[in-house]
Amino acid sequence: MTGNEGEPLRLYRKALRYAQSDPEVFLGTARRAAESILLDIAIREAIGSKPTLESLLTVLSAKNLVPPKVVLAVRTIQNYGNYGSHAQDSPTEEISAEDVRPCLNALTQLAVWYGQTSRSLEEDAVRHELSDRRRGTGTTRLADSTLIVVKAVLLACGLERTLAQRGHHVVPVQLPWSDNLVRDVSARLLDAAVYNEQRVLHLLETDQTIRDQVVPVGRVGYSMGGRNFYLLGARAGRWGGVTAKEFLADPAGAQIAVPKHSDMFANLLSALSTDEAGLADMGVTVLDVPHHLGLELFHLNRDVLAVGGQNLRMHAQEDDAYFELLNSDMLPARTQTRLRSAAANVFIANRAWLEELDMRPGELYRELMRSFHECGSDDETYERLVRELVTHASFPPESVPESRERLVRHVLFESYRWGRP
Repeated sequence: MTGNEGEPLRLYRKALRYAQSDPEVFLGTARRAAESILLDIAIREAIGSKPTLESLLTVLSAKNLVPPKVVLAVRTIQNYGNYGSHAQDSPTEEISAEDVRPCLNALTQLAVWYGQTSRSLEEDAVRHELSDRRRGTGTTRLADSTLIVVKAVLLACGLERTLAQRGHHVVPVQLPWSDNLVRDVSARLLDAAVYNEQRVLHLLETDQTIRDQVVPVGRVGYSMGGRNFYLLGARAGRWGGVTAKEFLADPAGAQIAVPKHSDMFANLLSALSTDEAGLADMGVTVLDVPHHLGLELFHLNRDVLAVGGQNLRMHAQEDDAYFELLNSDMLPARTQTRLRSAAANVFIANRAWLEELDMRPGELYRELMRSFHECGSDDETYERLVRELVTHASFPPESVPESRERLVRHVLFESYRWGRP
């Protein structure tokens, strides 16, 4: 979830704040959040309906736009919202935080589904626009990012200046961090992108079309210096008193929230020295969540464990309610080496685009890395980069400017050894 999260997720976060302190207000806000989520889906799909929970749910479910389990979650929220309204008329009946927990679980289930659905709809809209829009002469479509590690590379490598010298201007395109970036470069919806090196190599090995169209230009550093894996838990949850050694010896019953189609899931498998089938044998289940979800995951289930990006990690470090049950430093040396290799990112490009520029991959890479290293060695340029990242990277909505700057400086130091620890 980004800072520009929209009304549905704003109401969801507001509801979470009241779940413990004022359960009656929580129930009313939860119902408003559910209505706002369904209304947003209806608007995106150009479906007319009265802006009421019942009408929206009836119309959307009739068109199979809301799966049955989500319909059940919305009905739960609706029933609890009705209960909360009646309870307010009876001063003798108080509602506790424990009373509203089923509604809280249902609301978070709805929010997770909405996050996945809305992100998918946004991606489809962007790709549809790229497919329909004629490619202009001298235009480079670059996969932009709000991830600090990737955004730092894009800002520091001087790509716009390099391309301007060859008559090209850059059009940034916002798409999420996933294997689809490589496929988009292959289909030339994009001309270039930064993505996880191991995932790129895997796709090159397994997909002939990608192999024919995509070329790795060069490596652009290691996320968090190769120490980017962590498994986050809540101190008040099931794993609060468990050590990393104890968890590795017996992880049975763990439910781990992680985006499955990402390098984060691959890192989890690597850290546990297994594959997806092996996780099931261990008694570990995976909750596939959008990569942009934050600490609200733990409102769904305090016992859940999370693998996420560095923004989530830094946000958790500022809250004593959370801890890293497992991270790279707690793993055997051989596993740490494997994870470091998996943390490398690479700049990739479409072959036809390179031919239009009349540049070889090595030539482009040397130019980009010259600017990249100059950025890290010049204090004034580095401070300007920090300011740019604080403004344009993504952060938890609750974070204040000071914590955002700390996060940026920490990630830049750990990933590229820029600045000071």
